[in-house]
Amino acid sequence: MLNDPERGQQARPEIHDLYLLPRTASEQDRLEFQHYTLYRLLGTHFLAPVERPRVVLDVGTGTGIWAREAARCWREAAVLTVDSDLTLLRRLPRNCQVIRASLLEGLPVDDGISDYTHQRFLAEAIPLAAWDQVLNELKRVTASTGWIELVELSDHCLNPGPRTLLVQHWLRRLFLCRDIQLSLALELPELLTALGLVPHVRRIVAPLWGSAIGRLFCCDVLQALLHLQPVLVAQLGLTSQEMAQVLSELPAEWERYKTSWLCIAVWTQVH
Repeated sequence: MLNDPERGQQARPEIHDLYLLPRTASEQDRLEFQHYTLYRLLGTHFLAPVERPRVVLDVGTGTGIWAREAARCWREAAVLTVDSDLTLLRRLPRNCQVIRASLLEGLPVDDGISDYTHQRFLAEAIPLAAWDQVLNELKRVTASTGWIELVELSDHCLNPGPRTLLVQHWLRRLFLCRDIQLSLALELPELLTALGLVPHVRRIVAPLWGSAIGRLFCCDVLQALLHLQPVLVAQLGLTSQEMAQVLSELPAEWERYKTSWLCIAVWTQVH
């Protein structure tokens, strides 16, 4: 099995990548911080009721942190980690295999290979027109009676204040330049139903205020916005000073308005 990111990069060097966040050590740390913050909220790394999978497929693996959890949980399984760019990927257990490939261009694996196909926070890199193809591809690679699990970020907030609404406006403009619309994540249950699947749905309300979990999510979102600052400045004509001022005022606003960010988790069994 491949366990070396450099070996995984030798195929398909022309892959087109729509991911906007930087491939830096700081972003690598943020993604792993986000992983444990989400675990604190959900109480599990695995929402689908999977038992003894032979093959687990992690699409858009990033640092590989979810794949490492899966590899430790199911030591007899082969865990396939897929990403279009392997810069963020950290060292993986021996039962992991690295594949450099783009979901948008088709996954280079056999039909029905995966007993558990996982995708998290990849909606930020999937154009509107590609979603039908993406979901069909996830279904294609998942075995009969296997599970697909999607955990995705929307662009909706509960109880947003004026600065939050402004940031949402910036993000929508930025993503729409790439034909990406995060609100589509909330339509995943309907899209999966249209494929003949029966989705189980969990709305994830990530608080940005109050409790220890709220403080963790607050830190995660602020860091992500900070990492997006250069592209927001370059593409939307914002200034660094304007962004810095808004970001500095967000935590107090989130506390005052009791703001939460809305995500969605959907898992479904293939028949």
